[in-house]
Amino acid sequence: MIERQLIGRSLLLAGLLGAASEAAQINDDWSVDAEVRLRFEHMDGFNDKQYGENVTVGSSWDNYLLSRIRLGTTYRINPDLLVKVSMQDARAIRWGFEYEDWYNKEFDLIHNPQEDKLELYHTYLQASHLGGLPLTLTLGRQRIAYGDRRVFGPGEWKNSGKWIWDAAKLSYKKGDHFVDLFVGNTVLHDPDTFSLDHRWGYTGAGLYGHYAWKEGAVEPILVYKHNGNGELKYEELTHYYAGFRVYDDNIENFFYNATLIKQWGEQTKLGGTEVDVDALGWHVDAGYGFGKEYGSLKLGAGYTYASGDDASTPEVEKFDAVFGASDKYYGRMNLMSWSNLLDAELFATFKPMKKVNVKAEYHNFALADDSDKWRTYGNTAGNSEDALGDEIDIVAKYGYSETLGIQVGYGHFWPGAFMKANVPSDKDADWFFVQTTFAF
Repeated sequence: MIERQLIGRSLLLAGLLGAASEAAQINDDWSVDAEVRLRFEHMDGFNDKQYGENVTVGSSWDNYLLSRIRLGTTYRINPDLLVKVSMQDARAIRWGFEYEDWYNKEFDLIHNPQEDKLELYHTYLQASHLGGLPLTLTLGRQRIAYGDRRVFGPGEWKNSGKWIWDAAKLSYKKGDHFVDLFVGNTVLHDPDTFSLDHRWGYTGAGLYGHYAWKEGAVEPILVYKHNGNGELKYEELTHYYAGFRVYDDNIENFFYNATLIKQWGEQTKLGGTEVDVDALGWHVDAGYGFGKEYGSLKLGAGYTYASGDDASTPEVEKFDAVFGASDKYYGRMNLMSWSNLLDAELFATFKPMKKVNVKAEYHNFALADDSDKWRTYGNTAGNSEDALGDEIDIVAKYGYSETLGIQVGYGHFWPGAFMKANVPSDKDADWFFVQTTFAF
């Protein structure tokens, strides 16, 4: 009954927002914005934590509805100063997990990727043209996302969003070029706790630049990441990252995209032993676009590498994905992340109709280091398997209007030798979703 009432309220709110959308700009200084997103997902043979038919947490056959409502307002105090306040309500209806399943050992707190009931979302003060220069300062709760969102991404596919920051960000922008500096803390998602009490995870700081040309850019990246409150995984973590992204979307119809990130630092294990961190992650993809006369077809191939931890050395060599999203990069089923990973992929995008975009992709996954784990699973005694498996995905997006969008997608995973020997499971996994989003 509660679930039906919530769905009804979500649909009613969508209707009311639709009627009010033409009044989103109340006057020159005051505007409102909103989003209602409903997504049904079906998982067979896996869930958000484990793979196989005999999972110990959640359910391996799960059908659930994700409901996310966002409502905000922005008031411009003067041409160079504005304030924004917004709220988010994210819920997972008939999901196979319990509250306690999302206790996070790294932070000794609940951190739920799908639920965060009645929580502050983007809420900040923003000042522009500081000192008469093209400088903007943003203070408060905000999204920090750049480039293709592989290094910095909000992880918006997850219902509550993977990364949201309480931070200060200083931006310099001139034309298409910019440099951002920021420092702050990531917010943990607890459905039963309002986060004004500073429920934080990592402390982070960074620099992200963007030097652009016609349809490409080079983007230098520097990052600091720290957690001094480790409980059950380590005592303290301090990581540094340096690297870049470079891309061009059209060189005589060819395109490419590449990212390289070096990671180093220190980590104090449980018991007080301090070890060095030395890891590497990179990605490259390239392809060719055939133009509108061929349905805007693009064909491409890519490869992703993330180092794993070598069990024979005292150092930590496992790359940990910085603050990036993983929801659409390493298979849409979200089985993999940018950590201890080899991912060879083929992909195609096309537009069969004016308002329809389709992407199909194939991934072959393996461990970068077979002495390290995949999720919580490692090679058992006598095994040295590294083949994780293969995945195909197809996702179609239909933009009915500027305010209403629809997506539908399907994924299938074939487990490899590592999964069959160590999970264990020789069963294929399937995933399906349909989503509607109303936003203005």
